[in-house]
Amino acid sequence: KTNNMGAAKRFANLLMRSWRQNIRDIRLNILRLTASVGQSFLFAQIFKTVSKGIPTGKSVADRTALLSFGVINMCMLALMKAMELFSREKNVVTRERMRQQYTGVEYLLSKIIAEFPLDAVFATLFAATLKWKTGLRCSLQVLCSTFSLMTVAGAALGYAIGSISPNADVAKATGFPIMIILMVVGIINPGGVDPDETQSRFVEWLRLISPIRWAIEALCIAEYRGMEFAKSKKGFFRTLLTDAPRMGGLALVENGDQVLDALGLASKSWEDSMWALAKLTGANLLLCLLGLSFCSPSVINSRGYNGAHELPGNEGEIQDVEEVIEVAGLLPTEGTKTNKNACYSGSSNTPLNVAYRPTPKI
Repeated sequence: KTNNMGAAKRFANLLMRSWRQNIRDIRLNILRLTASVGQSFLFAQIFKTVSKGIPTGKSVADRTALLSFGVINMCMLALMKAMELFSREKNVVTRERMRQQYTGVEYLLSKIIAEFPLDAVFATLFAATLKWKTGLRCSLQVLCSTFSLMTVAGAALGYAIGSISPNADVAKATGFPIMIILMVVGIINPGGVDPDETQSRFVEWLRLISPIRWAIEALCIAEYRGMEFAKSKKGFFRTLLTDAPRMGGLALVENGDQVLDALGLASKSWEDSMWALAKLTGANLLLCLLGLSFCSPSVINSRGYNGAHELPGNEGEIQDVEEVIEVAGLLPTEGTKTNKNACYSGSSNTPLNVAYRPTPKI
């Protein structure tokens, strides 16, 4: 039986199943590839001032918007895909874990190894195409690594939301408002940041858990630090009217370091933002593991679905048997009788399965 396999073999089987599931979904992969590359071309057409060559002050607004929209786009795609898939698999995973086929740690680890690299590939394609079609200053390595880690963080958030949701519909209804809130608190104010203005603790807490915030900050730091604007030969006043930034706190900035100072990022580093993204990813995966363990549907006896098994003494609350049959996928057999407490097969003295809520195994 599967539950008698060693941990290594169980994990290998789970990993192979997750990998095949991703590879075989050709239509979804083609759609993700088209969306990643196609949106890079679209962004390059929209933000035309981010062109190749020496950057100008006029391109500051478009550069910030390009990086922000790129982050929001890829994070949203990763979150929606992970959230829906994870919540859809939850009932199947619950049935298999009730048979003690594997643990939540083994399942989650297999999903991470099978899916995160694929998510990173699409993020890398998006970043590489964006670098090719625009005049972004930060290196290809920095651009690709930032988008890849941000996509993984978005997928981890989708896992966490999916794990605590009973089904895909609830996951969507919960996930979209959460994503919008994290987007609102994560974007950079183009009008600049007032160092004397303080946010409420609640908003600061939301900003800490926003992957969009950390990714945008990392990209802006990598893009603007040390940037020098092209010198114009039009004269001071003509340059002021045509080539200087025209947005709030970014007006009249003369180089990239001044842009970072206006955005409140002068004292921060790319490494700090990436480390924050990594820690946020780990926290969301831990939340996912807890959701798998304590937010799963009601389960039945863990010894199997056939044969007579007794209800463990005082381990949990008895549930309605029709709910158990629906959740666990039990097929009623001939002579099966049900009442509000148990499902009997054969004789009334031989309980087939009884629903309860035991303490789940992580």
